[in-house]
Amino acid sequence: MINVIGDIIIDEYWHGDTNRVSPEAPVPIVDLKNKSISLGGAGNVYMNLRGLTNQVALHGYYSEDFAYIFDKVEATGNLLLTEQMPHKLRVFSGSHYMSRIDAEKRIEDNDVQDKFFVPNKFEIVILSDYDKGTVKDPQSIIKKSKRTIVDPKISLDNYKGAFILKPNRKEFEDYIGHTTTPKSLMTEAQRLRHELEIEHFIVTLGPEGVLYVGDSVEHYEATAQEVFDVTGAGDTFTAALAYGIYRSCDVQDAVIIANKMAGLAVSKPGTYVISPTDFNEAMEEINEYINNRAPRIHREELMALL
Repeated sequence: MINVIGDIIIDEYWHGDTNRVSPEAPVPIVDLKNKSISLGGAGNVYMNLRGLTNQVALHGYYSEDFAYIFDKVEATGNLLLTEQMPHKLRVFSGSHYMSRIDAEKRIEDNDVQDKFFVPNKFEIVILSDYDKGTVKDPQSIIKKSKRTIVDPKISLDNYKGAFILKPNRKEFEDYIGHTTTPKSLMTEAQRLRHELEIEHFIVTLGPEGVLYVGDSVEHYEATAQEVFDVTGAGDTFTAALAYGIYRSCDVQDAVIIANKMAGLAVSKPGTYVISPTDFNEAMEEINEYINNRAPRIHREELMALL
């Protein structure tokens, strides 16, 4: 069973066309054509996994305003009521991202974390932290779970001891400072992995790909040929990574699959949910690479080459 705990966000999209400017102010008028709404944040991680397996549960908060969405998707897990959940409304004119409107109030409830995470109950836990208040104490989750995959938001030292820690470049550099060269990026990633006692450290670099640091150091190029919308790409990466590990893939091979799935997600509008076909096609596509690649370069060997 894969368990997802974290901030569930409502992602809403308004799409239309712009052919005129408002007479009230120099702003474009979007003529609304359609609306869509979906679960974002930890909810997006869960929905991506639900598309791949029924062995997944979601732990988090929802509000009465959006209870119908959880009923519609038949979400399973420990879902508790709170006053207001995070809500992001994005407005598009054609393919142009015009505006985002956020409505949120920090979640003060503690029941999800306090009541449901008992020692060693969960084999794989994804901690999807957007710093909206669901996760009060990451350490209690990490210590009570066998393998925790963390998508962080707050200072990285809060996630010490995680099985996998996966910051993006901004989150990584917010903690260690700006890195000016690939060598300094790798050096700092290795140092931080050791300092925080992380088994597998992954830094997602957007268009520059993914850096993996474990017993070996690897860099994977970004796979997207055309970027349409980066919304939710990190959630897709996390879900595919966890599912690969759930399927007993080597962590490095799961990273390759996750990178491929994130590339697919950014080529689609909105929060794209990967399917078993997507995952299996990615597996087939990279099997030749996995089977025929050169031996992995260990950290010391790679640093000697730089």
